[in-house]
Amino acid sequence: MKSTKIYNRAKLFLLSLLTMFSYTFSYAQDSLVTKTTNVTTRTEEWQTNPTYWIIGGVVLIIIIAIIASRGRRRDD
Repeated sequence: MKSTKIYNRAKLFLLSLLTMFSYTFSYAQDSLVTKTTNVTTRTEEWQTNPTYWIIGGVVLIIIIAIIASRGRRRDD
C-alpha cells in the first residue's frame, strides 16, 4: 500500500514537471520569431530576473515539503 502512494506521487510530480517543461518549450518557440522595428526599447523579461527564480524555488520546496509531510503518521 505504501509503495502505491509513493508511485502515485512520483507519477504526479513527473507529470507536473513534464507539463511545466512543455509550456516552457512552447513559450520559447514564440520568441524565435524576429520582428524588425525602428523603435528600440529595453525591457526585462520576468524569466531573466533571478528574484522570480528564487521565489519559485522556495515555493516549490514548500509544496514538496507539504506533500511529503502529509503521508506521515503522528504518534501522540
